[in-house]
Amino acid sequence: MLLGLLFPISLLFSPFLHVSQALPLEPARLASELKIGPQTVRVKLSDLGRVMSIRGTDLALSLAKKPELGNVRADEWIVDCKKSIIYQPATNKSRQIPRSGILIESLSGILSVNERRFREQIVIYPKELLSPYDDSVRTNPQCLVVNHINLEKYLESVVNGEFNSNWAEAAVEAQVIAARTYALYQMKEMRKDRGRVFDVESTQKDQVYLGLDRADSKGSQIVAKTKGMILTPKNGKNLDPIKAFYHASCGGETLLPEQVWGAKFAGFTKRVHCPFSTGAPTYSWDYRMTFKDVETRIARGLSVDLTGRKAWPEIYIQNPKRWFLVGVASQNKSMEEPMLKSKHALMISTAHADSDDVRASDITFEFVERTNIKHKLTVKMNAYTARNWLDPAKLKSTWFSLNTVGRSVVFQVQDMASECANGVQNAWVKRVLPAIKFSLSITLA
Repeated sequence: MLLGLLFPISLLFSPFLHVSQALPLEPARLASELKIGPQTVRVKLSDLGRVMSIRGTDLALSLAKKPELGNVRADEWIVDCKKSIIYQPATNKSRQIPRSGILIESLSGILSVNERRFREQIVIYPKELLSPYDDSVRTNPQCLVVNHINLEKYLESVVNGEFNSNWAEAAVEAQVIAARTYALYQMKEMRKDRGRVFDVESTQKDQVYLGLDRADSKGSQIVAKTKGMILTPKNGKNLDPIKAFYHASCGGETLLPEQVWGAKFAGFTKRVHCPFSTGAPTYSWDYRMTFKDVETRIARGLSVDLTGRKAWPEIYIQNPKRWFLVGVASQNKSMEEPMLKSKHALMISTAHADSDDVRASDITFEFVERTNIKHKLTVKMNAYTARNWLDPAKLKSTWFSLNTVGRSVVFQVQDMASECANGVQNAWVKRVLPAIKFSLSITLA
């Protein structure tokens, strides 16, 4: 199901090089000092571990920003992210990873990182590097690893990361078009700042990308068939791609981006009735967390999210272990009343509210000092940020009821929406596609 397809849009079909003219083409504007072009997407990889074994045929290692200054070849490199060093097992010689990054590529075009195969280039940055995309500090022992890969090759792996190449071909074609559009949007936005080193993440935060191991011939054929096709705002003055959000379950009716994230995006102008997800696995869901789990996630959020931590008082940030969580409650900003009890939903059901009435909600955390229970502390967070801190994979949206049971909090949805968990369910997308309405324009090269 494509959220973007449910709004006034046009479908652009032309050879990809022509489509890319909607993006800035000057290398100085498009890329950092790495040698990449408008058809190369930079993907931040995740969960590779503290120590990485990088293998391939005749691997070439060089400085990312000045590859002409050195080109050392080997069949294996070992990276110790905690120490920010890379060394060659054959000679046991090592070197420090500079903040500008180390570039590694294989003569065969394929290399593996801890047995996970990737194509084209891998760039490794030290763990201390700030992530400009989400303001997170690299306090964990993992490096920042970025795969520079051709956009179409990237999509071949996204097919089976986000959906399934064996689904109905028309459904997969529609998903590929949305995925390509989303990637191009991110490439354009992220490269406005030359300091950014990646365009998309390889997780549900953007689009699930698991490298070459998830690519197959059928997915590659569909990607090739839709080459050059993107989504643009209907009657738009240019060919800029929309930020093509898509989700696993609409819950009965879609929401506008500003109702979910508080920001408007071109191409999305109205909510759409959506009865097709009733049988989807994420249509109803629940998730239970112990207060201890919540405390742990809050501590991690404080360490990696510089923006979200602004809601937290310094007295808590300095020593989270000083405080003991005693309560979690929710508040709906659209209602003129004090803190709602835990049984109230964080969002008004769109089936019973006008779009102007739906607002992002808050979650309030109540603490007491461990050594002095009379000393209390209350912290209120935006529900969207709180969801990202707690567990965005399990909390499908901010549209849930919240109950406390003992020293646990239970999030539950019955007949509500999973607003934007990337991915599509097979049976559902087959049924929804015939109902999609869009205009088709063909531009000849």
